[in-house]
Amino acid sequence: MPGPSPHQPLRACVFALAGVQLAADLRHIREVVVLADRTTVPRAPAYVLGLANLRGTVVPIVDICPVLGLPPHTASEAHRTIVLEDAGIQIAVPTDEVLGLESFDGVLPPGEATPGPCPQLAVGLLRRGDRIVATLLDVPKLVKAVHTGPPNRLNA
Repeated sequence: MPGPSPHQPLRACVFALAGVQLAADLRHIREVVVLADRTTVPRAPAYVLGLANLRGTVVPIVDICPVLGLPPHTASEAHRTIVLEDAGIQIAVPTDEVLGLESFDGVLPPGEATPGPCPQLAVGLLRRGDRIVATLLDVPKLVKAVHTGPPNRLNA
């Protein structure tokens, strides 16, 4: 995914998960919701926390922490959930906190600064001034990794 042009800054949703600040390009965010009603799925992989009906669309609620190398997330039904989409596939990702929508002028490639979690699933690092603000996730790769197999292995 190309970075922002000089005339069009990158708009991203910044959120916290397991003590790490992450971000997703706004073009892949469908919405932020609280999914109080979820249905558990018998014999589903541990990272599938359940299913939710989101205005007539069944969306899996998934813990992306294992694929990012973070400790498993203990999702509460009161937490805000970010619905990500790529190529018509949606996943709902519970967060610890949604920090907001922000604009960034540039994306540092992951190798140019202190690496964030799971560099294979990061587009780069977002910064404000001299400070790294968040790791920008590669949502298409993340959705594919979660959708095609267990999140403890990457399906590139």
